Amino acid sequence: MERKILVALNGSTLDQWSCDYLLSGLFADQPQVVFHLLTLIPFHRATTALNLFGDLETVAHNDAAAVAKMRKAKRHLEVLARRFQEAGFAPEQLTCECRFCFGSTANTLMLMGQKGLYDAMLLSKREIPALFKYVSGSISADIMEKNHSLPIWIVNGAPAGENFLVPVDCSTPSLAAVDHLGFMLQGNSTAQVTLFHSGAMLAQEKPVPPAEFHERWGKQWCDEHLRPDGTFCFHASEQVLMEAGISSERVHLLTNKKGVEPARTIARLAREKAFATIVMGRQADRNKGIFKGVSDRVLGHVKDVAVWLVG
Repeated sequence: MERKILVALNGSTLDQWSCDYLLSGLFADQPQVVFHLLTLIPFHRATTALNLFGDLETVAHNDAAAVAKMRKAKRHLEVLARRFQEAGFAPEQLTCECRFCFGSTANTLMLMGQKGLYDAMLLSKREIPALFKYVSGSISADIMEKNHSLPIWIVNGAPAGENFLVPVDCSTPSLAAVDHLGFMLQGNSTAQVTLFHSGAMLAQEKPVPPAEFHERWGKQWCDEHLRPDGTFCFHASEQVLMEAGISSERVHLLTNKKGVEPARTIARLAREKAFATIVMGRQADRNKGIFKGVSDRVLGHVKDVAVWLVG
């Protein structure tokens, strides 16, 4: 089954992180994985009159500074595309696009991701200074706040390896994250997956009625794999991975009751065990406030790790 990844680039050194991650072997020899490299060039110089009566695309293409940025971005994409080809990806697995963006970059990316029916959107972000870990403002933060339908992959630094850390509980977002991982890893025979349940003091788990899982997994599957007492986080996740073709020998279980706050526990484990990727489910209806949710806080504590966020 084809898997489509939208790779959002901005022409900076951060693009190197994105490409290094995708070219690290995770999708080697998988012709059904396709990438769309996209660079959006913001253009906000149009006057009110041009907005009302003119063609903004034409205006941008007649702006010397904007045209220069477009040419530079295209050359940059050509260099990145050659890296994919040199890594063994076929020409049909890669498309490249530069376009002007006349509104919000975050909103444009989300709209393109949804309309293009992509399975994931990959972004790179700079390390966040400690003082601003919980403050929004970047494009990636804006997308994470507004988007809960398209899985977002955030690359921070230079992740190395195919070892995945998946914090799990008995919620629908948690199982959806495992489902997404299993889908994206189809055809990969080397990745290692560790399912981790945190017993940190501040971790709040509430029983979820099995009926909430029926729409996505079906009642028969839920009746078989979701235990009525709510203690199915490991069993159901293992089953989802197994059905995706990931053998039990590559799935490991880990429980830790130490620590106070789940985000710090997850980040510390990722650092100590050198996990390259953390895969997490996200709650869409929670009033997170300034300190955000667990997945947002994990991003503030990790470096050289990719974080997949699945709504």
